[in-house]
Amino acid sequence: MVSDYGAVAQLLRSSKHAVVLTGAGISTESGIPDYRGPQGLWRKYDPIKYVSRSTFETDPKTFWEFNLPMWMEYKAAKPNKAHLLIAQLEKLGLIRAVITQNIDGLHKRAGSQNVYEVHGNLETVTCLRCGKKYPLEEAWKQFNEGNIPHCTCGGLLRPDVVLFEDPMPDTFFQAIREVESSDLMMVMGSSLEVYPVAQLPAMVPKLVIVNLLPTPYDDRADYVFHESTGEFSESLASVLDVDLS
Repeated sequence: MVSDYGAVAQLLRSSKHAVVLTGAGISTESGIPDYRGPQGLWRKYDPIKYVSRSTFETDPKTFWEFNLPMWMEYKAAKPNKAHLLIAQLEKLGLIRAVITQNIDGLHKRAGSQNVYEVHGNLETVTCLRCGKKYPLEEAWKQFNEGNIPHCTCGGLLRPDVVLFEDPMPDTFFQAIREVESSDLMMVMGSSLEVYPVAQLPAMVPKLVIVNLLPTPYDDRADYVFHESTGEFSESLASVLDVDLS
């Protein structure tokens, strides 16, 4: 009898265009907290108060004080087995792309090549006046000197992430085109509650969901695993004979 992991492996092998969609739950085993789980960040803090476009524009000091120390910890995190599995699946030709809601950059560090970071990333900040880009570390340096991060031209520096109240970037619409061509989506570590990304699983005929808690899409998924993405990755890697070391 084929296990559910074996069945997922067969789905991946038989698909013509599989993609993976990831959320905050895939990075918790790298030490990065999720947002909407039982201990999620947004259960403790109002994201509009701390991570919104309006807060950045009206109270940049509070914005940077809340976010920068946390983001620098994200940048120091290491990919875990789930990130490594996804990179291996792409290398083996079993998936075409990974679409991630995460800004931590762990998919690229794990070796994934075709990554759609639909909420941006923490690599750079951009001057709102002249458009010059700097590494995030420049904002960290200025922040530690007691300053609001600014460009040499005097313009405010803004992180290259999608804030609450922001429109979605071009990358999201590129990801939609990728999904429109897909016959299988494997969701890993996403509550599928944040729109517009949560609309993407409705666009594919076959769906696998890996998340600790139930999602709105569980009833229509072909396979659902209520376990950590790390546990799932180890089990699927074993079936596929993929080395995650």
